[in-house]
This record gives sequence, C-alpha cells and structure tokens, in this order.
Amino acid sequence: MRHPLFAFDPAPVTIVGLGSPWGDDRVGWCVADALAECLGPAQARILKLDRPGTGLLERIAGRHRVLLVDAAATGAAPGTLHAVPVAELATRETGTSSHGLGLAEALALGRSLGTLPPELDLYVVSIDPAHTQQSGCDLTPAVAAAVGPLTNAICRRLAAGEGYAGKAAGTLDYAELGVTQP
Repeated sequence: MRHPLFAFDPAPVTIVGLGSPWGDDRVGWCVADALAECLGPAQARILKLDRPGTGLLERIAGRHRVLLVDAAATGAAPGTLHAVPVAELATRETGTSSHGLGLAEALALGRSLGTLPPELDLYVVSIDPAHTQQSGCDLTPAVAAAVGPLTNAICRRLAAGEGYAGKAAGTLDYAELGVTQP
C-alpha cells in the first residue's frame, strides 16, 4: 500500500545514489548523475543522499520500486560490481557506524516497520576505504570505470522491467550485466 503522501508518484522507479563527498564514496552519486542523463523525470525519480541513515526510509516511503546504488569496502577489487538482496542485507549483523545508522541498519528498521518498498534492489560498487578521505577528489580509475557499465546495465534492466529483487547475492560480472569490461 502506498504511503498517502506519495499516492501520486509519476515516476515508476526511484533511484537513490548513496554516498558522501569523499573520494570513491561518491560513486553512488556519480551513477545517479549518469542515470539522470539517460532517464527522464517520467521514467525515474533520482536522488543523491549523503549518508542518510533512517532518513532514507522517509525518501523511499510509499514507493513501489526503488534502486539503491552505494559504495562499500567488500574485500573485492575496487570497481567490482555486486547485487545484494536487501532481505539479506537487512538481516545482517553490522558494526556501529560513526555517523548514525548505516544502510543495513536503516533497512532492517524499515523491514521491521513494514515500510520497505515491494521492489527494492541494491547495487554496490566495491571500493578501497583508503580512497574515501579527500573531499571532491576524482574517483580512482577502477571505480570510475564501473560507473558507465553499471549505469548502462540499470538503464537496460529498467527498460526490460528487470531487477535483482529477491535474487541471490553475488558479484556481477560485466558479461552478466550485458556490457563489455572496460
């Protein structure tokens, strides 16, 4: 059921680029910017949020389909693309964040409150946390190289009505995304 404040949602999908102004942590914002260039407002509502914590739940309340794009130190090589089932993420034990509730905790809260969208996909770009300390600096080459392929894959999947909701977690290879590795 849609939240009454969002009963009229002209965009069929909400895309949220998560991050901060610090180095490779900006990759979610960069993907959101790239998606804004290929999708019109009638196709997608695109947001860029700076470490929103529980504020994320307000921004996605009442939406039917939401795609989240974030950076994370996954242990994989920087620039590696992942699809993470939100159901798995929302039940993981996580550490304490220095800036309030993190994504996993916010989604767990949303799950317990019953406010998560029915279709919720999470795309993660692996980063090296050492490259998240300088405000406004360029993305590292490996992370920057992932922006185009992920953007193209999301545009193609939206056009085809596909997503990763409910599918198994895993690393996405470029062939699976239907793009050529840079």
